[in-house]
Amino acid sequence: MYPVMLDVRGRSCLVVGGGGVALRKVDGLLREGARVTVVARQPIAALKDLAEAGAIQLEERAYGSGEAREYFLVFGATDDRSVNREVSGDAEGAGIWANVADDPELCTFHLPARLERGTLQLAIASGGEAPFVVRRLRRLLEGRFGPEWGEWIEAAGRFRGAVRSSGLPATEAEERFDAFFRGTVDRQTWAARVPSQEELEQWLGTTPAAQETTEFGAGVIPSAPEPGPSSAGVHERPLRVGLVSLVGAGPGDAGLLTLRGRARLLAADAVVYDRLAAPALPCDLPSRVELHCVGKQAGHHPVPQGEINALLVRLARRHRRVVRLKGGDPFVFGRGGEEAEALVEEGIAFEVVPSVTAGLAAPAYAGIPVTHRNQAVRMTLVTAHEAQKSDGPQVRWDLLAADPHATIVGYMGVRQLDRAVHQLLGGGMDPETPAAMIERGTTAGQRVVRSTLAKFPDAVQEHGIRPPGLFVIGPTVPHAEHLDWFGTRPLCGERLVLSTGARSLVEELELAGAEIVEVPLPLTPAARVVMGALPLSGCVLAGSGEVDAFDDERDGEGWSEGMTTWCLDASAAARARELGWPEVQVLEAGSAAALVRALEGRPRPQVAAEGGTS
Repeated sequence: MYPVMLDVRGRSCLVVGGGGVALRKVDGLLREGARVTVVARQPIAALKDLAEAGAIQLEERAYGSGEAREYFLVFGATDDRSVNREVSGDAEGAGIWANVADDPELCTFHLPARLERGTLQLAIASGGEAPFVVRRLRRLLEGRFGPEWGEWIEAAGRFRGAVRSSGLPATEAEERFDAFFRGTVDRQTWAARVPSQEELEQWLGTTPAAQETTEFGAGVIPSAPEPGPSSAGVHERPLRVGLVSLVGAGPGDAGLLTLRGRARLLAADAVVYDRLAAPALPCDLPSRVELHCVGKQAGHHPVPQGEINALLVRLARRHRRVVRLKGGDPFVFGRGGEEAEALVEEGIAFEVVPSVTAGLAAPAYAGIPVTHRNQAVRMTLVTAHEAQKSDGPQVRWDLLAADPHATIVGYMGVRQLDRAVHQLLGGGMDPETPAAMIERGTTAGQRVVRSTLAKFPDAVQEHGIRPPGLFVIGPTVPHAEHLDWFGTRPLCGERLVLSTGARSLVEELELAGAEIVEVPLPLTPAARVVMGALPLSGCVLAGSGEVDAFDDERDGEGWSEGMTTWCLDASAAARARELGWPEVQVLEAGSAAALVRALEGRPRPQVAAEGGTS
């Protein structure tokens, strides 16, 4: 097989078939800008929805002999091999490439599995011989290549433009490219990061004079000045182009995103998001919206803050509406103030859409009131990183230690817990003061460890708590023993993905404690991000068409070999087993109540307390 990548933008492509397999082909073509015609006797609802929205041309009829000859690419995706053979034969006779799902003999080209990180694409293929290997390789590479590679490839493109504009000889240009690659890619872990402004200038060997025209951080290479008014020969900043909305994603539960935050996201042209904010992305975010992941999780910031600021400026000059989606609240330990100041400096209009901060929500989901009459009348939010400053932290741990009627909530508290506890005990806090650590608060991955202050670090380590985590120290922590409304629900810890076609199940599953990822078909890029934000425990399928539509997604992040497939009818189960889906279960009643009953008997994550679990 000879590998190629085709530009199908604006080209007419034909898909014959109306089921989930056809929907997958249509989805891939639409994402690359093709003009798609679908011919099918009985198309599934998702295809009808696309036609109603004007995204495709849908003809509900049988395939007509010879009509494949009128298209650039042709796909056979019916369950009738004679029809697929006719489609393939017509295309081959006219010199047009054709692909028939799961039938290599009828294909003149094969579709590889793709891993996309922005404009970077990795294709994996086996010539149709071993698709099971392709699936597993893609899953392996998904874990190796994080979403930050998308921003990395953009930075590489800007660096290439700057090197080429410098007029360096080819050998010297290659040296610059080698320096960029060595400095930004870890060959052992395959991790990538976006370089800082200073690194870029160093690798290019930029002179002070050249620095005036080469602004890597802002994505500007030497070029003609931007148009705009000037005074006294001094070039002024360009006029405001777009609005940047600094939106709080909330603590993790997508249901805590504000109405205004959701509205801004749905109206956006581009979204810049942190990894911890990913679950709050609306799964129905239109595919046209640019998604920029800038990493930012505990201990791993592959895109430096200066480049995030510059990215917001670049996007605002290119688009009308930009959303910066930040975990928690933008102005609570989120560096939102720094980003707002960078926008002001560049003359970019912005707004702030506050949200529920984790310091309030995570304790509430753990059953801990941060204030309580006659117990805690004050609350202090701190960042635990302040505990490591040997030259004098800004947090007065001694004053906090001396206040028995206050609740201390520490952000980013897992890695610096030892030092924070040491500071508090050194300041005179009672070693028996109640304490709790909350991992991934408000999500299906929430775990809680409770202990006394003196034993707190050991308890957290014993239970393997990992970032992101938030600690709560104070007299109200013991209330969790009887106020744990979230962790005691029967389906707490379940994270289920289902299509909008199974909407009737959602409310009852959520009331029982499950986290639901409700996605449209065909899947949007945002839906794929949300599915991969945390591990999925199960998939709910309403019919065989949904099995086909989801089949390629089983390679993606969030999915695992052992997750359970819950089928609402026998046809879905039969198709899932035919395609090799693991752990397929049929719900005979096909209702939310039946699914709740089936899930209730499964092992649940435990909430750890001193001396045992609760």
